[in-house]
Parts: sequence; C-alpha cells; structure tokens
Amino acid sequence: MAGGRGRGKGSGSGSGLLSDVRVIVLLLLVLAALIAIYVYPPPSPDAGLNGNLQYGLDLMGGSSLQLKLEGTLVGIDAPEGTNESEVASFLGERLNTEVRPYMTARGEIKYEIRKAVTVDELEDALRGINATIAKKPNGELDFMEGLTRETRDETRRIIETKLNMLGLASITVRTAGSNLLVIDIAGIDVKTAESLVGKPGKFEIRIQTNGTGGEIREGENLSEIMNITAHVVYGSEGISSVRMVPQRRSESERAPWGAPFSLTEKGARALRDAAMKYGALDDQRNHELVMLLDDVVVYSGPLAPELANELRDRPVYNLISETGTGNEGLKRAKELIIHLKAGALPVNVKVIGSGEVPAYRGAKFKQGALIAGLLALIAVTLSVAIRYRERRIILPMFFGLVSEVILILGLIAAINWITLSLMGIILVVLLIGSFLRWWHYPVTDLTVGIVVLLVVSALILSAGKWQLDLPSIAGIIATIGTGVDQMVIITDEALSGGRASSVYHKRISFAYSIIFASAATTIVAMLVLACMVLGTLKNLAIVTIAGLLIGIFVTRPAYARILELLI
Repeated sequence: MAGGRGRGKGSGSGSGLLSDVRVIVLLLLVLAALIAIYVYPPPSPDAGLNGNLQYGLDLMGGSSLQLKLEGTLVGIDAPEGTNESEVASFLGERLNTEVRPYMTARGEIKYEIRKAVTVDELEDALRGINATIAKKPNGELDFMEGLTRETRDETRRIIETKLNMLGLASITVRTAGSNLLVIDIAGIDVKTAESLVGKPGKFEIRIQTNGTGGEIREGENLSEIMNITAHVVYGSEGISSVRMVPQRRSESERAPWGAPFSLTEKGARALRDAAMKYGALDDQRNHELVMLLDDVVVYSGPLAPELANELRDRPVYNLISETGTGNEGLKRAKELIIHLKAGALPVNVKVIGSGEVPAYRGAKFKQGALIAGLLALIAVTLSVAIRYRERRIILPMFFGLVSEVILILGLIAAINWITLSLMGIILVVLLIGSFLRWWHYPVTDLTVGIVVLLVVSALILSAGKWQLDLPSIAGIIATIGTGVDQMVIITDEALSGGRASSVYHKRISFAYSIIFASAATTIVAMLVLACMVLGTLKNLAIVTIAGLLIGIFVTRPAYARILELLI
C-alpha cells in the first residue's frame, strides 16, 4: 500500500514540475542565460565554448597601468573687483593651461588648474594680479593635488573611447580617488599599453603667426613652434563632436581626405578671432592651423579659401582638416579622427605604476579556474550524496547549483541588457509570489529584498561591460558553497517534518527565514565592499550578491517545490 502511494506520487511528479510556475521561471531564466552566452548577440566565429564571455586581465594576459591625472585644486584671494573668470583667464595664459573656477559643496569658489604646478610657481603667477593663495581656517594654504570629479570622469570617458576605437580585446578603466585611474588592457604587453595610454596628453589648437607655410611639421614639439604660433583653444573646451568616418569635399578620387569635426561656441569664436588677428583670412598659406596632442604636432595645414571667406562674416562651426589624397591621406585622416575624438584629454597623465600578466600565465589561470569550479561542484555533490544517499535529493540539488552558475555567466556575458531583463523578471516574480503567498516572509523582508535588488542592478549597470576574472570566479565558487548550505537547510527541514502539506510548508517557511537572514547579512557586507574603491574586489562582491539573490528568489523556491513533489 505504501509502495503503491509512492509510485503514484512519483508518476505524477513530472507533470507537476513542468506546470509549476517556480520551475518554469527557473527554466526560462536558464534558457535566457544560455542565449545571452551563445546566441545573442552573435559571438565571434572563433569564440568556441567561451561564447560572449569576456575575460579579464588575469585570465587572458595583458597589462595594467596606474595613471596619475595631473592637476591642482586651489583657493585664491583676489583683489576686490576681480571676478573668477578674470582670475582663471589670467592664470591660464601665465601657466599655459586651462584653469576653471568651480563651486564647492560649501558654496566657496575655488580653481581647478589642469596642470601640476608648485606653490612657488602659482604664487609667482598670482603676483601679476596682486592675488594670493587662500588659507584654510587652520592656517594651511588651500592648495592640493587633485581634480574635480567631473574632470576625472571626463578623462576616464575619453581614455575609454580612445582604447575602444583602437579595437582592443578587453578593457577596463577604474577610478581611485580624485586623480588616479587604473587601466587593465587584455592581450597586449606593458610597453604597448604605455605607448597607447601612458601619454595621451591634452589636445590643443594653435595658429601660425609668422614664418612660411610648410615650416611646421608633424612630430615637432610645442617648444619648437612656440615663437611662431599662438594658442587658440584646447580640445576639451573647443571641440563639440567628431565624425567617425573620413570625408572628401567632393566625390572626385583626387579630392583630399579630411577629418570632419564641429566646434563649440567658444571654439568657433576663438578660431575666428585668431584668424582675423593674425592675418590668416588674407594669407592662408602662411598662417596654418596647427593641432597638437601632448605638445606634439599631429596636424598642420592652411585654412581653405572658402573657410576663410566664411570666417570674415561669422564663426564657422563645422570644419574638415584635410590630410591628403590616396590611401596615405585616408590613413592620416583616420588617425587624426582618433586624436580629435579621444585625444582631447583635459589634463596630462603620468604612469606611476604598471604590471603585466603574460598570455601563457593567463591561460594557466583560466584552466586552473575552470578546474577549481568543477572540483567545487563535484566536491559539494559528493558531500550531499554521502549525507542523503538519495538520488531524488542529489539530482535536484545539483541541477539547482548548475542553474545558478549558468545564470551568473549569463549576466557576465551580456550585462547591459540581460541585467535589466533578469532583474525585471525577478521583480515581477517577487510581486506575484507575494500576492500568491509563495513565500511566507513578512512584508518588510520582501521590501528589503526589492530594495537590495534595485541597488545591485544599479551597481552592475554602472560598472559597464563585465569581465570574467579571478575575483568573479571566486564569487561563483562562494555562491556554490552558500547554495549548498541553503539547500541542505531546506532539505533537512523538509525531511524533519511530516509528509502532510501543511507541516511541509511550515517547515520550509522556517528554512526560508534562516536562509533570508543569513543571506541578508552577507549581502549588506558585500554591498559595502562593492561600493569601496578596491579595484577588482568589486567583481567578487557583485557576483556573490547576484548569486545570493538568484538563489533566494529563483532557485531555492524551485528546489523546494521539486523536493515537495519528489519526497
């Protein structure tokens, strides 16, 4: 009689599982994760089992650079009647750099000097307007190395754009403090990395004031042309946009190629004023427009006659810097576009540290990480098998753990869109589950879960493209461990009660309260780690949090339901 009832329940368990909404949600999410890894967006032909997964520096090999952004933040006591714009303009000319006034959180006006200067240099410059460096309430000079948050983020964005335009395999740029950037570039050696981003200094436009046309050549330093040119505008304040594709003024094959770009209001007026002041409108050939990157000439050429005529009447915003004909002209136009688009850093940078992971070592790390993950799965499965010795418990538990790993990899493979869809689905499941009383959590617990879910999704999306690195793999292994622990709690509570449905649900509800409390404390701790400036440890925190949330709201309810139908 007892054996007959067991077989009857087991025979209906298959249809019961496939009709349960918790199991269906889990299967759909696993399918979505597999699509994100192997189907959409289509992976490269040589991706193989990697699919859309991108590996970090420690698994692929490459270089890491620590960059210091050179700048100074200072308070200035200027004579009465001198406004901040006049102070900034005067210092900009004396120090040969851009100076910007800004307002602090306390409402004080301070100045950002986009260059490293000493106290003596600044005091010497300020004597020209009878100004001095302000003092703090404690008597110290209001002078420090650093940059505003806006300038730091602008520099980071421009460097990312430049590196992405170069088509490098895998790039991450992290901020540390007010003037430090950490850049990981996978697949290239440290010397190449330094040549790409070690000195991508400020972009400047100047105009030739005397001499003859053709006298200024690419590769010359600013010190060599200082006496025959005058400053017009810096790229960060003068260039508003750059078109990515080189253009010609006509469809003729003999027409020269050029780099098209647009000027801001300030840049257009500065160009017109300089062209009129130095005679470039009447003698274009001997008054070339000169562009410098990190104080090195990258382009020099005369104004086109049509442009000179337009500048007589009004500022011109859309320009094309012609680079020559044929393939060589096209190549130079592409290079100039990169300089215009991404070389216009607002500040100079200095390499203060570097490191390199050879490709062969990265391959070993990748192999070791894969083995570690598989061993973790095998070890916990054997432990569960020894404890319970029942296939109907071991197989669902193993499926739940594998599902969590697949879901995490799906997040890593397509973070920009799968995170939104996954978090949205989980949020809907949470709301439906609370309405149908799938979980017996208090309303406050459900509210905390939704808030944490939103915070984590915001952290993940703000991180941009997510790479699979050693900390991420450590987070996956940690998720496997916590997942087994939570499933064991559910299993023990389910087996300790009776077979009656009301007793089973009461025991499972008690197990959920333990799991939720334990996971909540871990998530809070990991949130603190994720918000701190600790480099790649953020990935460990985010992966662990994502794994815990997936387990609590997706795989644990499905496992509990499967267990109920099977036992």
